[in-house]
This record gives sequence, structure tokens and C-alpha cells, in this order.
Amino acid sequence: MLVFARWSPCRLAPGHEVLGSCVQHAIYLTAGAQHMDVALDLTFFEEWSKRECQAMDTDGNGAITRPEQEAYLKRIGADMCNQVKLLVARRELPLALLYSPEIELLANNRVGPAHHRLRPFFFVTTPPGLRVGDEIVVEDRLWPQAKALATIAVEGRDGFVLKAGDIKAPAIPSARPREARAFRVHCLKAPFIKPSR
Repeated sequence: MLVFARWSPCRLAPGHEVLGSCVQHAIYLTAGAQHMDVALDLTFFEEWSKRECQAMDTDGNGAITRPEQEAYLKRIGADMCNQVKLLVARRELPLALLYSPEIELLANNRVGPAHHRLRPFFFVTTPPGLRVGDEIVVEDRLWPQAKALATIAVEGRDGFVLKAGDIKAPAIPSARPREARAFRVHCLKAPFIKPSR
């Protein structure tokens, strides 16, 4: 049975200039008997979109080509597995990229204040012994210098039932050095998973 947990809504801060200095972090966690998938949908608003587009524009001509986008994704993709962590019952599980991150410039390939989206996808083998009451935590260290708008959605498969923890303040300030933004999920029901031999 497919069960969707409650989505914590993102209440946008008033004022266009406030939103312009944020990165929206939408976290999607799916747990099944074989794998757990973690997907992020990051929306960069004006200030941070401009910064990242400048990083993409390696020839400095103000226009971002597809090869420049691909080179940017290659540069940042390898480190993303170190910046997103998954803890299950307090044990860290090593995430791997499911496939290359996707970038969408939203029909604007010029460097300047705009919006764009970045979507990395991770997975890990579901560990045996997950029990009712265990906590699953997604730790997000991506773009810690930027203020964040946060949401989380969860989905259980193969008998898993999950509930997303509340996000007390959808608008999260810049993170301190080495600090993670933690997104908590509660396991309400878990299937029996045989340990691998």
C-alpha cells in the first residue's frame, strides 16, 4: 500500500527582497523494502541564482551554455554525497548519487538575478532491523550560507508508514559552519527486512 505523509507547507516570507536572498530546500524521502531514496528540489532565488550562474559561466560572457551547465554539475555532484547525510536510528548510512543532478534554468540562460532549480537524487540500501518509533534524519548541508525555505514530504512503500516531523520555522537562517539543517521523519510502521548475507 502506498501511503503519503503530510507535507509541511512553505510559508513564504513577506517582501520580494527577503525571498530573493533565499534558497528553497524541498526534501523528498521514500522508504521501501529494498532502497531509501532522498531527492532534493532546490530553488535558487535572485541573489543565489546570480551567484551560482556566475560560477557556471566559466568563459565570463554572460550566457550559460549546456556544456557549462554539465561541467558545473560535474564539479558539484561529487561533493554532494558529503553534504547530504541520512541517519537511520542514529546510524549514518552512506548515500550514493542515484543519477546525475538535474539543473533547470527556467528559460533564462543569462547571468543575473533570476530563478533556477537544482535536483540531486540519492539512494541507499534499506537497513534491516528498522522498527516502529525509529527516527530517520536527513541532514542537509547544501548552501549553508544562504537563508533557507524548507519543506519535507515522505512516502512509504512495501509496508512502510512514515510521518514527517514538523518544521518549526519554514524560513531557516543561514547555518553555522559545519552545522546541518536536520529534517526528521518518524517510522510508524516497518516491514520485516531480512539481513543480507
